[in-house]
Amino acid sequence: MTHRFPLALLPLGAVALLAGCAASPQPMDGGWYQGTWIVTDAFPSGAVTDAASAPRGQAVPMDTARAGDAAGRVCPSPRYSEDRAPLSSVVGAAAADWPGMSDQVTVLNVDCDGRPFARYAVMADGALMARYGGWVLRLEHGEKLAANPAPMMAEPAAAPMAVAPPPPPAVTPPPPVAEAPRRLVYLASYKTEAWARKGWGVLAGHSAALKASEPVLKDVEIKGKGKFVRLFAGARDDGAAKTICKELGKAIAECGVAGRE
Repeated sequence: MTHRFPLALLPLGAVALLAGCAASPQPMDGGWYQGTWIVTDAFPSGAVTDAASAPRGQAVPMDTARAGDAAGRVCPSPRYSEDRAPLSSVVGAAAADWPGMSDQVTVLNVDCDGRPFARYAVMADGALMARYGGWVLRLEHGEKLAANPAPMMAEPAAAPMAVAPPPPPAVTPPPPVAEAPRRLVYLASYKTEAWARKGWGVLAGHSAALKASEPVLKDVEIKGKGKFVRLFAGARDDGAAKTICKELGKAIAECGVAGRE
């Protein structure tokens, strides 16, 4: 079976980012690539026997002191360089029938102790593409994901509802659920559970309080808009909820918004 990139994710028609063509890799001491990259998607290419082997969500650090790869290896003495090459030379010959594979792209090379360690094709939208076993991976920069950790969906505003009188108090309140969080802190909405869990992983890297919590996911169906997956964090009390939102800062726009529970 022939596998093809979803063109919406891979704008191959505009892959030329830099003019000119380097005759050999050009070493760099620092630059745009520095930071942590996240594997946000994986496309099968060739024989893939285990769908769970795709390293989605894997963090790949790249800076002057260390470099990682999708397999989880770490190089303590990386050297970075750029050159130009066909996209197929990075993602592999098995993908040669995909559109745009002959296009020249900027290639980020990572060497460790003088030996090749990793190789990435730089796409027009700033993402990186790399080969990993039977997968072609898409990586996005962590800072970009922190501002928009996954395709978060803006939920439509609910129609105004008539305020009903409060129900009479129950004579005997139900016993509390053991270990249930006192407060759910709304974080963001996503179109799939997979994206919600990826979003949690990225956001937890920006908040110690969030990292100490557990994600709570709730499905909601909004008429005319479809299904959303709401992501919450469990907080002990109002103070803990405020701490989570304060640590996340501007990473998300609606932290703690009411009415989504």
